[in-house]
Amino acid sequence: MVVRVFPKSISLRLSLRWLRKGLLTLFLALLVLGTGHSDFRPSAAELITAPYQYSLVGWELGHLPDKWFRKLKSVFSGGRDLSREQRAAQAREFFDLGLELSGLNRRLQFPDLATGDAPATAEAQTLAAEIEGIEAQRQELLAPVEETIEGEIHAALKGEGFGSRLGGIFPPVDVVFSGSPQVLVLSPRDRIERQDDFLLDSDLNNAVKEDIEERLLREEDLSALVASTGGVALYPSVVTDAAGLHNAVVITAHEWLHHWFFFKPLGRGFWSSPEMTTLNETAASIGGEELGDLAFIALTGEPVDRTPRDAASVDRKGFDFNEFMHHTRLRAEEFLAQGQIEEAEAYMEERRQELVARGYLIRKLNQAYFAFHGTYATTGASISPIGGQLRELRDRSDSVEDFLKTVAEFGSYAEFLEFLEGLRAGEAAE
Repeated sequence: MVVRVFPKSISLRLSLRWLRKGLLTLFLALLVLGTGHSDFRPSAAELITAPYQYSLVGWELGHLPDKWFRKLKSVFSGGRDLSREQRAAQAREFFDLGLELSGLNRRLQFPDLATGDAPATAEAQTLAAEIEGIEAQRQELLAPVEETIEGEIHAALKGEGFGSRLGGIFPPVDVVFSGSPQVLVLSPRDRIERQDDFLLDSDLNNAVKEDIEERLLREEDLSALVASTGGVALYPSVVTDAAGLHNAVVITAHEWLHHWFFFKPLGRGFWSSPEMTTLNETAASIGGEELGDLAFIALTGEPVDRTPRDAASVDRKGFDFNEFMHHTRLRAEEFLAQGQIEEAEAYMEERRQELVARGYLIRKLNQAYFAFHGTYATTGASISPIGGQLRELRDRSDSVEDFLKTVAEFGSYAEFLEFLEGLRAGEAAE
């Protein structure tokens, strides 16, 4: 084998040439993915949300080239050689500052709960200065923290057997920590069904959300919900920077799995049926938790407490949130099956008020809420058997790698069920 050594400048130019080709290919793939099920005629929902829609093209153009140029620059310049402890401290500081920033923003934007008064001018100016200072600190930490978490998830994936023959991970782990987009979810009023959804800007206030939802109810007779997201599998994926270090690592792993599924039958069938959407999201949730926990433990040295599933949603007062939501979903389904739409909506609102009284600040509980959150079959908002079925498959798998590589090959829900039945039959025959 002949090894040719290039000067850095020539090597960098060659790398950038191939990178540009790769970016163009990926951009076209994302464009096809985003428009493949559309007839390009704007719907009423698109017209109503036009001023607030999240720009996918803007995200890709603003982040994908910058991220990869920065990675190449780091490779060719040697980068900063920090210990894992130093990188963990940086990451902890970044997300702790994020929690502090959230508190300051709440104090600035919302009136005092006791008096109803907004902050005085002098106090508001002080708060604004503190916010500006924290934002500047976080901006300095952002790039190295992103690279640290990408590296830890990369290592966890390799350790679990996801490395390619050349030793790398495909697709590469790539994340931006930022305000995650919000999502508008639409459901018919006479049933709970995820009919459509649209990504919206991350900073919409409640008044704008309510206006969008009420217009769609009034003009289109649709149940609508503008919901927050923890992350979205764009490329690079966007993950919320306001949920703490552990959550950020787990969500990053979850979104990477969506990238990986995209090249498998499972991901290609994401939109083919509601069951396939749930299969994708729930498999990513189960796998993302395991892989994210491994990366978090490796980075921080801290143990992760995964409370048993049957107790995970019970609060300190003994209230089981998942059980409450599951019962609510079942009762709402009963009302809707009998054609009692208004009764179902009144019931869900009563239950929402009960939750608020218990400290669960849910802004809206309606058909669209259950259509969205029910996609994740490990939550109380779901009545799908897929959560239990995937847990069963995981328990029957030798490793998280075995589980994910098995489920990734199913192009339909029927294939998944057939495989699971085969496992059960084989065990029964032993």
